[in-house]
Amino acid sequence: MSQRGAYHHGDLRAALVAAALDIVSERGVAGLSVAEAARRTGVSTAAPYRHFPSRTALLSAAATQSGRQLLEEMRAACDEVRKRLGTADHADPHFAVEALAATARVYVIFAVAHGAAFELILADELQDHPDAERREVSRQIMDLLLWPAVTLTGEPAAATQFLWRFTAVVHGFAYLPGSGFIRGHAVGADFMASQAADVIRTLARAAIEGSSANHGSEPATPATE
Repeated sequence: MSQRGAYHHGDLRAALVAAALDIVSERGVAGLSVAEAARRTGVSTAAPYRHFPSRTALLSAAATQSGRQLLEEMRAACDEVRKRLGTADHADPHFAVEALAATARVYVIFAVAHGAAFELILADELQDHPDAERREVSRQIMDLLLWPAVTLTGEPAAATQFLWRFTAVVHGFAYLPGSGFIRGHAVGADFMASQAADVIRTLARAAIEGSSANHGSEPATPATE
């Protein structure tokens, strides 16, 4: 059976999404074309439109796939933290600190590995595209980051500001190797991820102290008889 025929039994959609992710990784979001995705999957240029009515729809499906993979890896990292600390208490500040550090590590490694395909998750041109599945994946990613941020800061507005800093740190470390700033230094994704995790730990612990100061908390006084 030809490659083209092999995709006519339910696999074409998945194959096109995989091709789209490869193209975006190589050429950036703007470099994706439906025709190129079709060529790489061995089908006619008209065939993709049976599954995706537009280039934006294909981009959205690729973003959903990329986001789902990131979400799964972040959840797995949080599960490892639970096992290591022996707790799943979302109100435990130490758990929150380590969960954020773990997700920062995953975030950096994922961005380094997938390049521009990672950027699909937050691509501006998809913000108004009505894809409920993509938006649900994005919401779950945000929820995974939001609960520890709220635990550390004490309220949603401060948690949002903390996540701005979180994003700045992880993006900075993810894109630093390609910036030329550290040219000549033998550093890889694991090193960058570990550095990002350490910075996030520092920021998270500072957030706990700031939250305590803002709420005027004082050390507990031992009970007397």
